[in-house]
This record gives sequence, C-alpha cells and structure tokens, in this order.
Amino acid sequence: MSDLTTIARPYAKAAFSYASEHSMVEQWSAMLELAKTMSLVPELSSAAFSLQSQQLLQVYADVAGEQFDQPMLNFLLVLMENRRIAALGDICQQFQKFATESSGTKEVEVVSSYELSDEQVETLTSNLEKRYDCKVKLNCQIDSNLIGGAVIRVEDNILDSSLLGRINRLKDVMKS
Repeated sequence: MSDLTTIARPYAKAAFSYASEHSMVEQWSAMLELAKTMSLVPELSSAAFSLQSQQLLQVYADVAGEQFDQPMLNFLLVLMENRRIAALGDICQQFQKFATESSGTKEVEVVSSYELSDEQVETLTSNLEKRYDCKVKLNCQIDSNLIGGAVIRVEDNILDSSLLGRINRLKDVMKS
C-alpha cells in the first residue's frame, strides 16, 4: 500500500458517492483511470509543482479533450489546489474497490508460484463464490518465491497453502 492511501480515501469516497448518486460509476472509473495515467507522465508530474492549479487543470483538460466532464474537472481542481494530484493512483484504486464492493463482489488476491490455467481460475472462482456466497473478482499474480502453491487473500482472511508458507510454519514448530 502506498503512503498516500490515507490521504486518498476521503477523495475516493467523495468521488464514488457523487458517481453513485448520478449513476456514473463506470464513466468516473474511466475518467479517474485516464487522470491517473496522465499524472504518471513525467512532464505532467513535474508541471504539477511549477504551474498554478488553474494552469495545470487546463493542461489536463486539453490533453483529455472531451473525455472529462465538468464535475471531473472540478474534482481534479480540488486535488490540484490541495496538492493531492500525486494521490490519483491511490484514489483510482480505492474508487475501484468501492465500486466492486457496491456491486456485491469481493476482490480476491491470488498469488501463486506459477500462472494459473483458465480451468484453475474458473474452479477457484466457483469455489470462492460458493464459500462467500457472492460474486468474486480474482486478481492473480505470480511470485516464484512461493516455490509451489498459492496465497489467497479475501478481505482480512488469508489462506496460505504455499510451500514457502508451509516451510515457515514448520520452522516455527521446530523452534518451539
């Protein structure tokens, strides 16, 4: 997690609240994704320190063209005036989390030692949907340090069936 997570949370919550009230969650998601991508461009990133808020907003508006509506431009201006444009990545990530939660879907992080096949992803998704009685969205990553197996995170629950996890648990038992 980034150091900007705490700073980003109220902005993401406000953006999501507005987008939900106006049935524009998908549009805002896309606009935030674009703004995040723009904020990562080195020239725009350095311009954030040298330009006035209105000037920087004009640059964003010019680059995005008609892809940003007026409420999004207002939102970006607030971020710029409060020197929070660097938090756009975290804001976008938390906005997506709020959107996923509101749809009754749980995000599940799966870290495995190898790439999962389509069949394995389908089976895992099905099993987790049955277990948690809701839709599940898997975010799969690969970490060869696990040696074998996988680590599955659903909210605060962690299921570590990796070989590395088993070895570490065995070490702990042997130390006792």
